[in-house]
Amino acid sequence: MTPIGPLAGLLTSGLLEPGTRLRLVQTRANRSANATVLANGSITVEGKSRAYSSPSKAASAVTGTPANGWVLWRVPDGRTLDELRDELEDDGR
Repeated sequence: MTPIGPLAGLLTSGLLEPGTRLRLVQTRANRSANATVLANGSITVEGKSRAYSSPSKAASAVTGTPANGWVLWRVPDGRTLDELRDELEDDGR
């Protein structure tokens, strides 16, 4: 399956793998969530019944307000999706 959407470049470059677990933590709002990246480029959020087409839509499903998922979701090593996207651009992949 060829990934589509905003995460497609990270998946095809290998910077992000299908099945990667993402974590969102907003300490002041006492909010946290786990999510999983799917091979098609979408994100499933634990406790939600659908897949989201972008990191921001997935983050908004958690926060209940517009949210920048690129800076809120983190991969297991602590980097944000935005940092991965910067690596992709820096590497010219």
